[in-house]
Amino acid sequence: MLKGVDFSRARGQHGQSLVEFALVVPLLTLLFLGAVDLTRAFYTYIGLQNATREAARVVIDFPYEYDDTVACAAGNQEGLPYVTVSCATGTLTFSPAANTSASPPARVPGRAPVTVTATASFTPLTFLMTAVTGGTITLRASTTMLTWY
Repeated sequence: MLKGVDFSRARGQHGQSLVEFALVVPLLTLLFLGAVDLTRAFYTYIGLQNATREAARVVIDFPYEYDDTVACAAGNQEGLPYVTVSCATGTLTFSPAANTSASPPARVPGRAPVTVTATASFTPLTFLMTAVTGGTITLRASTTMLTWY
């Protein structure tokens, strides 16, 4: 032990660390909740990216067997549980779309790019992020693949 060192505190400094901690806790809480919101947004974006990739794969692999509804179902299945996308709601779009007047539905032959785009609305949990972003954030992911038919 150290001899001659007095560890007693001056009067009035016993609660100083408690006051400092009370001042820092709200800032740390906002940082933590902001990180949680960013993680949720990232997971939603990854779900959108997976949905577009799977829908584009179905369109590229089976051009003469399926129309866009089968690719939409495959994209929706791949995006779950993070995000729900569908052609009916307009959250999953194809460019160019399949020719539905042909039987069976098909795409125009040729080596051309097919782009699948998915969008989703994301609502943050943190009131500070909601105030900054205006309530909702629109996330958009897109995949372009080259056809070989």
